[in-house]
Amino acid sequence: MNYVIYGEEKYLMEQKLNALKKQYHIVEEDMNINTYWCHETAMSEIIEDALTPPFLTEYKMIVIKNPYFLTTQKVKEAQKGEGEMLLKYLEQDNPSTILIVYHDQKNFDERKKLVKELRKKIKFTSYDKLDHFQIFKSTHQAIKARGCTIDDDALELFLAKMPNNLLEISQEVNKICLYSKHITKDVVEVMVPKKIEDNVFELTGAILNKETGKSIQIYKDLMMNKEEPIKLIVMIANSLRLLYQVKLLDRKGYNDMEIAKMLSLNPHRLKYIRKDTKNYEFNELLMLIDHLSQLDVDIKTGKVDKFKGTELFLIKAGGEGKWNH
Repeated sequence: MNYVIYGEEKYLMEQKLNALKKQYHIVEEDMNINTYWCHETAMSEIIEDALTPPFLTEYKMIVIKNPYFLTTQKVKEAQKGEGEMLLKYLEQDNPSTILIVYHDQKNFDERKKLVKELRKKIKFTSYDKLDHFQIFKSTHQAIKARGCTIDDDALELFLAKMPNNLLEISQEVNKICLYSKHITKDVVEVMVPKKIEDNVFELTGAILNKETGKSIQIYKDLMMNKEEPIKLIVMIANSLRLLYQVKLLDRKGYNDMEIAKMLSLNPHRLKYIRKDTKNYEFNELLMLIDHLSQLDVDIKTGKVDKFKGTELFLIKAGGEGKWNH
């Protein structure tokens, strides 16, 4: 009874692992589960444990992580033979040991004889990243399962604030459902904390809308949180560049799904970005990127103080000062 669980959707992988634990009555308190990392423990030691009968339970579970010998990673001379030892064990495995190869990436080298042989002997279960439609549906179902409801616009906002990661989304769903049985946009704004990227995007919008007071206030709030001005300059420039790219691809006729894939964007976040791009011109975006690039050079060469320079940029971007040419 051996399994390979791999892929990029860790939440679903953990669910599969937990289901197997439940199926074979594996609990931490019984001390019948051991987890090994292949870069830390020799395969001979792992196999020895796998061959040892469980103590006072019907089954024991061995979880093997970081199976580098199955991946595209180069294997060192001293590490050669580890995979072959695993294959040899599988030919005469211990029926009371549930052995699981658990790998949270999708970089198995399918050209390797070892991988091909392993596929013949063990069932591989792969979990790919879900697309935004699947995440929307899964999140809606998770909220409903907790006896809560959520408005569609609130769910869109919630997912726009979250990474495309079911594990993190699930944790946030637990928290927000404890706060309210009916989730609105206002609830999401209160309960889902803003990440620095959200603050920077809001700051970028204030800059482009020439809301100098608002941009200075956001900047000062970020400074209170010990953010580095140089880091902010780079993030603002990236935010402006993203707006430029979305606007350019939109003009070329690409749809949301295509743009999200090309730019590796959260499609729910793209909806909000795309709304903003309609209000700004290409030349304006490029001009601000150019000034930020020059500011970065001036700070790093000691010509300008990083705090004063960034604040002065915000003032000039708001139209309350003249750029130096």
